[in-house]
Amino acid sequence: MDPITSRANPRLKAARRLQAKRHRLREGLFLAEGEDIVEEGLAAGILPVESFVAAERPPVGGLLERLERGGPVHAVEDRLLAELGSLGHPARVIAVFRRDTLPALDPTAELGVHLHHVIDPGNVGTVVRAAGALGPAYVSLSPGCSDPFSGKGVRASMGAVFRVPIEAGGEEPPPGPRRIALVAEGGEPLWDVDLSGRVVVLVGAERRGLPAELVDACEARATIPQAPGAESLNAAAAATIALYEAVRRGANGTSTNPS
Repeated sequence: MDPITSRANPRLKAARRLQAKRHRLREGLFLAEGEDIVEEGLAAGILPVESFVAAERPPVGGLLERLERGGPVHAVEDRLLAELGSLGHPARVIAVFRRDTLPALDPTAELGVHLHHVIDPGNVGTVVRAAGALGPAYVSLSPGCSDPFSGKGVRASMGAVFRVPIEAGGEEPPPGPRRIALVAEGGEPLWDVDLSGRVVVLVGAERRGLPAELVDACEARATIPQAPGAESLNAAAAATIALYEAVRRGANGTSTNPS
């Protein structure tokens, strides 16, 4: 295939627009950058609608052939591929995926995390990664949260966006599960809180935490005990610990700390 050598190429311009959230939302598309993350999408059975590969360094191991099962594949000069991505070095492949091909939230899901106004895309992506690794679990996002489908969010998730249901838009989590507010202090120790059944853990931004009205609407408050004088955990670390504890209890068949 003849490589794209002009920044003005219409396919390249359309893909670059997806670096902006408003275009991702309008088009229902997002970029996945790097072989490992694109492989995660393919492993989940999701094909890209379009792919861009490095003309001088094409992907190996049959990835090119698998990409071609989706939409068109374009070879691109390295300097232009670097502009499309957000890494410090140009990736071998950047693929465009549709949001509507991703997993939908199951209304009967047992375990979830609701993030409230978490604005760091690395934190949001890391929570999605934890939900994929420790779940099955879903992630819901309030307005004001960073977009998990930004370049940094997708990278931080390490491709878990292709496996974890993500629900965005509500100040409160989807109705149904028992709500556990994760607070920096004043709650029961996490290991003493009942995490059995359908549960969603609410986590706020590191500085502000959860608003009082949201905490008051929860059925329980949990605190992760820390060493004296320690700084509070960030949202991603706190959510990961809570997910692990909930899954550990389920695996052991216990609802509270056996000690």
